[in-house]
Amino acid sequence: MSEEIKALENVINEIVKIREKYKIKAKKERAKINDIYITIEGEKCYSEDDINSWYAADYITCKECDKYIDKLNKKKEKAGQHGNLTNSEKVVKIFTNITDNLYEEIASLRYLEEQEIKKQERWKIAQEQGCSYAEWLNQEEISRQSEEYELSLIHISEPTRPEPI
Repeated sequence: MSEEIKALENVINEIVKIREKYKIKAKKERAKINDIYITIEGEKCYSEDDINSWYAADYITCKECDKYIDKLNKKKEKAGQHGNLTNSEKVVKIFTNITDNLYEEIASLRYLEEQEIKKQERWKIAQEQGCSYAEWLNQEEISRQSEEYELSLIHISEPTRPEPI
């Protein structure tokens, strides 16, 4: 395993530790946000759906519905929700995206390492068989083109019908 992969794995481990702390904080923030409500005719409404139910049942007008939704959203924003996420939820989301990207980078590096090892093994075999470097490069190119051709045939033969409903 290369030093670069080891370093990336260490970075992931550190980010995961920090992310776990923010997950705890995000859970608390979400609980606080979920406890926010407005009242309509003495009834607590915790979400836009609750408010829209009042409108659908013709207890409030469209204008009143919009007013109540705005009021609820302002209360949630004041409590720390921006858009649909709290600040800590945003941090968790960012850290998750970063670790996902790092895992992809590690997978790519491992693949390249494996390809290089296989290439060195093929070169060793070619040398044992008495191939020159130019002949070996030619064989590598033919092999690469053959793999691409096989992959294109697989792609062509894949069914294109839609999934059943």
